[in-house]
Amino acid sequence: LGRSPTARVLDQRIVAADDLVARRLGLRQGASEVRIQRVRLADGKPLSFDETYLPKELGEKVMADNLKTEPIFSLLEQKYHTPLIEAEYQLEAVCADATVAKALRVGLGTAIFLIERTSYSLGHRPVDYEKLHYRGDQIRFVTRLARRPTGPRKGGSPK
Repeated sequence: LGRSPTARVLDQRIVAADDLVARRLGLRQGASEVRIQRVRLADGKPLSFDETYLPKELGEKVMADNLKTEPIFSLLEQKYHTPLIEAEYQLEAVCADATVAKALRVGLGTAIFLIERTSYSLGHRPVDYEKLHYRGDQIRFVTRLARRPTGPRKGGSPK
């Protein structure tokens, strides 16, 4: 869109996996993991508040990088040789809680577009779980889906 992208790191630390994150990353509840919280900006204006969860071994490496300018996916694939093969997305509209509202500079309860994404590497191994909170007034998603043609159904004619 011709905007200048940057990120502001709010927090990065080793935390104990809660039930949700443990399930998404295939860890046991309470296991150590890395949580990175960033605000992604376009021309200095907050666009999204991102919470990224990584297995501890991989996350400790990523925390040492410059996350203000380097995308985590690029680091995973290019620097840490962790190919991202597939991802599962969950999309919903939610209201901004106090943390998200402050990070995005919006009012408490403002409508936010939330994407929860789990990314998988080789062998369907989960390596990244993210909660991406987007400002609805600053972003638009466009998706194009292809439909495979179907042949005639057994016992009937094509519809």
